[in-house]
Amino acid sequence: MMFHRNSKKKPRIEMVPMVDVMTFLIVFFILFTTFRASPMGLKVKLPAAVTATKQETTRITVTIDVGGNVYFNDTRTTVDGLQQKVRQQIARNRDSLVIIKADRDVRYAKLIEVMDAVRRVGATRVALAAERPS
Repeated sequence: MMFHRNSKKKPRIEMVPMVDVMTFLIVFFILFTTFRASPMGLKVKLPAAVTATKQETTRITVTIDVGGNVYFNDTRTTVDGLQQKVRQQIARNRDSLVIIKADRDVRYAKLIEVMDAVRRVGATRVALAAERPS
């Protein structure tokens, strides 16, 4: 007498690895949708000042990042290009406030160079940005 065994196993879908993958995807989307970029798009660590006040006028934002790169309203530019753009803005509105947001690790010479360039084209209202300490 010969017994015939069925050596084939029935195919089945493993649910445990699928649940693991789905849990990972849910956690991934929860974590990465909560990250926010800085409002201006440039990450700059401003120095803290207790006497910092908010300015409410037409403003021109000049940013200097930690590498010494100069940005005019989030657009990278040179110091000469900055002068031309600030000159155009000042021609439209003489009372425009130029806010310089320099990273706390920027070389002092670079900050003075940018301030001097802005003032040479006629900007009389220049302010340095700072954060209030928390």
